[in-house]
Amino acid sequence: GITESRKLTALAESFGLPVAMHDCTGPFTLMAGLHLSLSAPNAIYQESVRAYIRTWYSELVPHSVEIVNGHILPPTGIGIGTYLLPQVFERPDATVLSTSI
Repeated sequence: GITESRKLTALAESFGLPVAMHDCTGPFTLMAGLHLSLSAPNAIYQESVRAYIRTWYSELVPHSVEIVNGHILPPTGIGIGTYLLPQVFERPDATVLSTSI
């Protein structure tokens, strides 16, 4: 999760090591990685899959990221910066799992 990743990022920083966040699994991984990268002085880059950002992610979330001159701008939405579109849950290719207390 984000909390554990932040702790590991801080540990790496204490040893003078760089970190790099990766994105190959979806828009939420990208948004979480961006938040971590922006908060870590030892972050060297944020991996992204431009083809996903320009195509697939827009089918899942209303707010993806903006890329300007090769740089991803910080998320501006509330919370992590985006949310799942309601129609995602109705897709025939979606597997929806939920828990309740």
